[in-house]
Amino acid sequence: MTAAAFDPQAGYVVTASTAFISFNDQTFATFYQPILGPVAFSFFYALKARLLPNPTIANRTLQSDLLAQVNAGGQQVLEALHRLEAVGLVQTYFQHDEIGDVYVYELQPTLTPEKFLADNLLSILLLEEVGEDAFERLTKQSRQYKLASSNTSLTNVSHNFFEEFHINSQSITETPQAILTARKQSPVEKQPQLTVGMSDDFDWSTLIHLLANQPIVSADLENNRDLILLEHQLYGIDAPTMKTLILRSIDLQTNHFNPKKFKQIVASAYNIVYSSTTKVAEKEAPVTNKNSELTSKDQELLATAKDYSPVEFLQVLKGQTGGYVTSGERHILTGLVAQEKLTQDAINILTWYVIIDRGNSTLTANFVDAIANNWLQHGVINGEQAIVQLKTFNKQAQEKKTKTPKKNKWRKTIKEPMPEWSKKDTSELMKKASSQEIAKLRERIANRKKK
Repeated sequence: MTAAAFDPQAGYVVTASTAFISFNDQTFATFYQPILGPVAFSFFYALKARLLPNPTIANRTLQSDLLAQVNAGGQQVLEALHRLEAVGLVQTYFQHDEIGDVYVYELQPTLTPEKFLADNLLSILLLEEVGEDAFERLTKQSRQYKLASSNTSLTNVSHNFFEEFHINSQSITETPQAILTARKQSPVEKQPQLTVGMSDDFDWSTLIHLLANQPIVSADLENNRDLILLEHQLYGIDAPTMKTLILRSIDLQTNHFNPKKFKQIVASAYNIVYSSTTKVAEKEAPVTNKNSELTSKDQELLATAKDYSPVEFLQVLKGQTGGYVTSGERHILTGLVAQEKLTQDAINILTWYVIIDRGNSTLTANFVDAIANNWLQHGVINGEQAIVQLKTFNKQAQEKKTKTPKKNKWRKTIKEPMPEWSKKDTSELMKKASSQEIAKLRERIANRKKK
C-alpha cells in the first residue's frame, strides 16, 4: 500500500482473480485464521462482501465504510491488510486520478490444505502459532478422505483423455480463434509468491559433504533447499547443526527427509525462553568497524548483531528482561528476513532499539515497519548505517527538546492609565475634609435626589 496510514477518505474497489472461485471458507478458518488474527479475518470477509459483478473504477466507495464494518481503527485495519497481502490472499493496487486516491483490492483463493502444509513460510507460521498437537490434528484433517488402508497392491486403471474423447486433429495443431480470443481476454493468473530469492550465505557444499555417508535420499535435500535456507536465515543455523537437525527428520523406514518433522524439530529446538541475564554486548566478538561516528560500545553492539540470527538475537534480548519471543514477533522477523531489504545485523539493531533502547516489551508490526521504511528511505540497509541513523535521530530529538521556546509575538503588554487619586501623596489622601467641603458635598447629594 502506498500510503503510510489507512485513509478513510480514499476510494476502494474490490475485485477477485479468476481463480477465486476455488476459495474455501473451511480452509480459511482452520489454516489461515490462526496466523492472521481476528481483525484480518474479519477484514477479508468485509472485502469479500463487497464484490460486485464486472467492477469498474467508477464503482469506488469510501474506505470509511470498511472501518465501520470491521469496527476497528485505521492502524489495526492497515496491519490486517498487510497480513492478508503477506499470505497471498489480497493483492493491492493504487492510483490517483481526478476524483482522488483509489485502491483496488484483488482477492485471491486459499491454497488447498496440502499446498498450505507444503508451503515453508505458511506451515512454519501455523506450527508456531497453534503448537504441535493442533498442527498434527490439522494435518490429519486435510487427509481425512485419503485411503487409510496400508499394504495394498492397487494399480491405476483410469482411462486417459484420448481413450474417451476424440478431437479434430486440425484443432490441436491450429488453435481455434474463439479459444485464442478467450485466452487473451482472460490470461492465466499466477498465485502470488510468498517467498523471494533468499541470499544464500549458507555453506551448502559443506552440508552436502557432512551428509554424504548418511542414510538419506540425496534428492530430498535439493528438493527442500528453500526450506533449509529459510530456517538458516531465521535462526542462524550453521552446517554442522543443520546436519543434526536433518538427520533427526529422516524417516527411518524409507530414509526420506520429512519436511513437516523438520519444521517441528527446528521450532521446538529454537523456541527457547531465556532466563539468563547475560547481556548481549558482553559476548566477545572481533571489532572491525572503523567508523569514527561509532563509540566502542556501538562497535561492540554492531559486532554482536552480526554474530546472531534475528530470532536468536531477540531471544537473548528477551532473556535480559525475563520475557520470551512470541509467535507474532517470529512472524515479524520472518517477514523482514524474507524481504531481503535489510541485512541481518540491521534487523538486529532495529530489534535492540525497540526492545532495549525504547523499553518496549514486544515487537509490534506497525512500529517495526515504520522504522524499517524510514531507514530504507534514508538509504540504511546494514547495521553500521542503522546505528548512525539512530544516533542522528536521537541527537535531533534532544536538540528539539532542549531548544528554548519562543515567546508568542501576538501577546502585547497593555498599560492601563492610572487614576488621578493614585498619583497623590498618601498624607494628602488621608487629610480630613473642611466644614465648607462637607457642606458642598451634602448640597450635591440633595440636588441629585430632587432629580
